[in-house]
Amino acid sequence: MGLAFAAACTPSSSSETSGSGGDGGASGSPGGAASSSGGSSGAGDGPELPAGTLLYVRAETRDHDVLVARDLDGGEERVVTDLTGDGSSGWNIDSYALSADRRRIAIASLYGPTKEDTATGLATRAIWSFATDGTDPRRLTPTFPNRSGGRQHYEIDVGEPMWTADGAGVVFGFGEYWMEGANLQGGSFPWLVSAAGGAPPSAIPTSTACTVVYPSRNPETGDMLYIHSVCIPGQGERGLYLYPEEGSKSPKQLLGSSSSGIDVYLATPSWLADGSGFLFLGSTAETNQAPAIFAYDTSAGAATMLAAPPSGSYVRGVAISPDGTKIVYCLETDSKRDLHLLDVSTAKPTEKAITSDGTSCNPSF
Repeated sequence: MGLAFAAACTPSSSSETSGSGGDGGASGSPGGAASSSGGSSGAGDGPELPAGTLLYVRAETRDHDVLVARDLDGGEERVVTDLTGDGSSGWNIDSYALSADRRRIAIASLYGPTKEDTATGLATRAIWSFATDGTDPRRLTPTFPNRSGGRQHYEIDVGEPMWTADGAGVVFGFGEYWMEGANLQGGSFPWLVSAAGGAPPSAIPTSTACTVVYPSRNPETGDMLYIHSVCIPGQGERGLYLYPEEGSKSPKQLLGSSSSGIDVYLATPSWLADGSGFLFLGSTAETNQAPAIFAYDTSAGAATMLAAPPSGSYVRGVAISPDGTKIVYCLETDSKRDLHLLDVSTAKPTEKAITSDGTSCNPSF
């Protein structure tokens, strides 16, 4: 069963972490220079992916994912990378992003751990980039020091890469979390690292009232959309916020979860190519708090529900094609995840499943 469509809210074709908020999150730099073990192999950037190419993650086993490229028109697929290049049997892919020139892919994964990584006693993901043909792995982030200091269940969370508009850098989320009694403490904020590797990351100025996560670049302006998640009571509101690429302490609020009645779900939004709007996931009383697809119109400054999942199902990710005519979403039912294609090029949208393995999710164009 597919989505239930809302009326008159098709996008234009013009072209979670919960907790008490703690101390506001990470303090200081997350680490030094990146390990040299992830240097360029000399293969260079890959071929430009055609605009109609869909990327998604498929789980081969519980601990091994592959990144797949699919031609939506012809249906042909190929594996971009299976993350076995370090001699292992493969790794999970937490998150990934395609560069603006569509020639490199940034991936957050435990792939390629070094002796320095292992010595910290923490299983911490790194940000890597690969050419679009799966060659030339480059490690971008360093070994992160263990700063647990006796804190219980301390962990470092690295993920959600997003390329800058010029391709010279990759924004990523760096978070530190631990438990104090029954309360989760800490937070996550965006950092910037050179796409060339070998340089330490730097903090991006953002609001410190909330955890700031899931960057998504406006392809027209280069501005970054972030989700403000867990907030310090009385100091911030969960929702969607627009920042200049270089960051700001005073972002523009596009949608507040409390004031709008739409609880923003922790998933990367997907922009229309002309910057006129984006898709994001959210839940309302109407959806019984299950994540549904919403469209945000930047000129109107308003969001409308595009489609809601059937009872007992959940939307876990959504992406819109560069020409604005196709939406691919990940639908979870009975713990199985598959991709569905929604064609919105006509007055009456059509929908079909494009995977049936129960392990495919994380779509992106």
